[in-house]
Amino acid sequence: MTLVRCEVDEVIYHNQEQAQYWYRVVTGAARKCSLMMDGRRQIVDFLLPDDVFGFGADDDLHHFSTEVVSTGTTIARYPRHAAEQLAESDPQVSRWIRQQAFRSISRLQARTLILGHTSALARVSAFLLEWMDRCNQPNGTTICLPMSRYDIADYLVMAVETVSRVLTLLRTQHIIVFRSTRRLSIRDRRALELAMVGTEDLLIAN
Repeated sequence: MTLVRCEVDEVIYHNQEQAQYWYRVVTGAARKCSLMMDGRRQIVDFLLPDDVFGFGADDDLHHFSTEVVSTGTTIARYPRHAAEQLAESDPQVSRWIRQQAFRSISRLQARTLILGHTSALARVSAFLLEWMDRCNQPNGTTICLPMSRYDIADYLVMAVETVSRVLTLLRTQHIIVFRSTRRLSIRDRRALELAMVGTEDLLIAN
């Protein structure tokens, strides 16, 4: 294993690059993304400490790019073939890798459900609830959003202006409180859940 200290927006690996390593976030955060044919960026996953990434199908190429999101990000890098050999000989390592793969699949499934919501309000609300659960924090606790609003917009497949408008709406309705630009608290989880399913009529401005 090699520990690598990374800068914000630094590319860990590119799409179609040879998959020589597996990776784990030690501190900070990263984003897995793809550049569309029309030049738009689409973020498919945010990676937090202990999330493992870079493994995939049987071929030797990465199918997404992965970039650093926040300052102070440290990445652990594992030689792929050595890790695969260890997994074949050690059941505990094999089990751990399988668990990490299942976690990655679960995150992708959660994003699919978020994108299934038709309104911007529902998508942003679902994203905030998912993020709170990933941070494993109780209601009212301040959580950090290490990504920018542009990142959130590319994750939710909407304009950044729309993301900002919805966040402002949730703030004015006292459902969330911003402690700083990227730190907020969810004051009313029930209202956010109602907004996610489209039954919160007081947020009709969406």
